[in-house]
Amino acid sequence: MSTELDEHRQLLEDARRLDALSRAVAAIIRPGDVVLDVASGTGILGLLACRAGASCVYCVEQAGIIELARQLAHANGFDDRMHFIMAHSSWADVPEQVDAIVCDQIGHFGFEAGIIETLADVRRRCLKPDGRILPAGVTLEVGLVESPALRAELSFWNTPLRGLDVSAGRTLAVNSGHPMWLEPEFLLSHGRPGCRIDLSTMDDAPFGFTTTLTASRDGILDGIGGWFVADLAGDITMTNSPMSPQRLDRRNVLFPIDRPVALRSSDEVRVTMWIRASDSIVHWVVDVRGGEQRFNHSTFAGMLLTREEIKRTDPHRLPHLSARGEARKTVLALCDGGRTLDRIEREVYDRHGNLFRDYAAAQLFVAEVLTRYSA
Repeated sequence: MSTELDEHRQLLEDARRLDALSRAVAAIIRPGDVVLDVASGTGILGLLACRAGASCVYCVEQAGIIELARQLAHANGFDDRMHFIMAHSSWADVPEQVDAIVCDQIGHFGFEAGIIETLADVRRRCLKPDGRILPAGVTLEVGLVESPALRAELSFWNTPLRGLDVSAGRTLAVNSGHPMWLEPEFLLSHGRPGCRIDLSTMDDAPFGFTTTLTASRDGILDGIGGWFVADLAGDITMTNSPMSPQRLDRRNVLFPIDRPVALRSSDEVRVTMWIRASDSIVHWVVDVRGGEQRFNHSTFAGMLLTREEIKRTDPHRLPHLSARGEARKTVLALCDGGRTLDRIEREVYDRHGNLFRDYAAAQLFVAEVLTRYSA
């Protein structure tokens, strides 16, 4: 089974998500609108926009799911109005300015699926001055969480494995955001808004917030839970908040602290977060009871950065192409509008045959390059 297809099936199967998006699209799309559906997937938002009266929808999607979207457009009688551009949104050449942009790249905590940088780019390039955006904004919310499951995950790294020390993994684990289902009984506090991202103005600059959470019961603090509330249109929202009876079928994020802390009801915990969305970097500082205990974490410390990768970023390094880099350079040089694909494949294989196990492997290599760079 295609993992990609199954992920989209799950999105379509989420009735609360689809209901909220349907109502929101109907609220913001006007008859005759030109619409841009970014990271369109199955094209569901574009289909809804056509049903709401859009005269033209540009669906931008870089993955193979775009072919299913074309078929769905045809099956629903909209293939004369829906136009498909297979490209990452930052590379997509949209033929005209649009009246509205629709997108659902919200992720688990409201930003990590790329919605901020994606909308900042297409808003600047493609949206009319009086255009509309769905969602209009996303609020990040946080709460205190007790999670024996997370505690067990972190403790795993402290236990020798067949007599071997694996404790180095704990530093990575405790500096990572963990996608998890947070149930109401896991919460030690009510959720509080951290900040609201206005998607009509927000750019890709770092942002952050500080908020104070008050424990509503005794318990063990294991980390800070994060979720979102998306403002779709007017008073139409959708959320994956553990406290909402209308929560989406979407996990939350749990940001650990280095060691569990016992809390009493009414204890205060100050949470500060700094976020660089495009790099997936979150820095969180947790102060318990006025700084009696402080925990300082960053997903940068949780990244699996190799010494080879770090070495390549040295500004004084003199880079040179690898053998496969030279082969890629050959493909691009041969793609001059005067050679057929078959000829390009043959020349690449003739020049760099030692890189490939057979001619079919060379053909695949050329296809991977041209899929990304050729017109």
